[in-house]
Amino acid sequence: MRAAIKEVWEVANGGEVHLTEDDLKRISDGRRRFLEVVEREGVVYGFNTGLGRLAHIRLNEEELIRFQYDTIRSHATSVGEPLPVPYVRAAMFLRVKHLARGLSGVRPEVVSRLVHLLNEGITPKVPERGSVGASGDLSPNAHVALALIGEGWVNLRDGREVPSIVAHRMYGLEPLKLLPREALALINGYTFSLAIALLNLYRANALLSLHHRIFAALWWAIRGRKSPFIPEAVALMGDRFAQEAARKVWRYIGDLPDGERVQDPYSFRTYPQVMGTALRTLDWVQRGLVELYGGVSDNPVLLGERIVSTGNFHGQLIANLCDALASALTVLVGMADRRMHFMLSPESGLPAMLSERPGVDSGLMMLQVAVSSLFAEAKVLSTPFAYQSSPTSAGQEDWVPMSFGSALRLGKLVRILHETLAAELVVAYRALELSGQVPKPFESLYEGLKDNLPQYRRNLHLAEVWEAAIRYLTKGSYSAL
Repeated sequence: MRAAIKEVWEVANGGEVHLTEDDLKRISDGRRRFLEVVEREGVVYGFNTGLGRLAHIRLNEEELIRFQYDTIRSHATSVGEPLPVPYVRAAMFLRVKHLARGLSGVRPEVVSRLVHLLNEGITPKVPERGSVGASGDLSPNAHVALALIGEGWVNLRDGREVPSIVAHRMYGLEPLKLLPREALALINGYTFSLAIALLNLYRANALLSLHHRIFAALWWAIRGRKSPFIPEAVALMGDRFAQEAARKVWRYIGDLPDGERVQDPYSFRTYPQVMGTALRTLDWVQRGLVELYGGVSDNPVLLGERIVSTGNFHGQLIANLCDALASALTVLVGMADRRMHFMLSPESGLPAMLSERPGVDSGLMMLQVAVSSLFAEAKVLSTPFAYQSSPTSAGQEDWVPMSFGSALRLGKLVRILHETLAAELVVAYRALELSGQVPKPFESLYEGLKDNLPQYRRNLHLAEVWEAAIRYLTKGSYSAL
């Protein structure tokens, strides 16, 4: 499963895409079969009919080509700041994957042009707002399709933004001439929702893989109790993911001396149970998204020798999965805020505010204040999208999932988790530094931080230390979007 997610990540960040001879033959055979069914049936939705509420309108031969271009232009209605280039590249790649199944009735030239743009580093400019994830991500996909026909704007590999037609001339290309069926096949899929969800799942996985060691360093700094992390004891609860979290922490603390506090706060003591819930959610989300990655999001599609109209473009699963992960990540941000609060308080046994000169120097007091602000934002962002439906297309599309918004929101929450984890890293480093004792399990972590975080000095802005920790996490886990 992780190989599929990594493949999307690599293409999103500049990797090349290749179509095999088998891919091209499968696409070509699908086009031929599609046209044979149209010839036999006469009327096929999305081929020679209007769309959505206008599906009852039959198009004549003269209107079919114009319909391709008018469909793309009328559906490219997104607004706002442009999406990050990796988001757009990942969505283009998923559209290639789905169309390459040969079930959408397009020509090989259409799929090959998407691949060509990806490999040349030509990325359509796609605004960030405008999709409900219902008949797929119609609007953002339409902005990609504009670039194929020489309209709209694109970003080049070197960062320049130019009209699509200029990019075509620069690379010796002619705008793609679309034939019947191809406009709808380019836009009718949840590929943007799925792409953004997959990229942020990758980022969340990378961050959580680093979390256990950082937490263990915080535990040592307050001289915590070991019993809540004994894997065999946690196993009695019956939650295998909680046991996994306990086992990962125990690797670092198993040989360290036990603390003397009767009980530690929940933000420390229940780490296996809370982190276990996040790990379980990640596992469930990953399984669902990877299943969609291997499918076909389009309508209509070939089924044997028939063309069938389905709801396979609907992003409800993506919305629910992203909502669930958003909730789990928000809990982790909140727990981090509580841990930081405790570590800066007298109850931790550490110097007040982790300051060398309490009163003169406020130490890390404001860092916890900033994380409290992030937690407030995370709580608002984790409001579910999956039931925020607002009927569209004059009621024809009367239940929409808002999967695009749910996936975009997940990206913001992953960034907040990243920033929060970096703040905990600063706290851990400072606590280890003040303790004067760095146990062996944390030596490499401490030395790495010592080499990469600005050392405390007069007039140092605390933001510089935090930003350095954010970069350190980025370098240690993934390339930031």
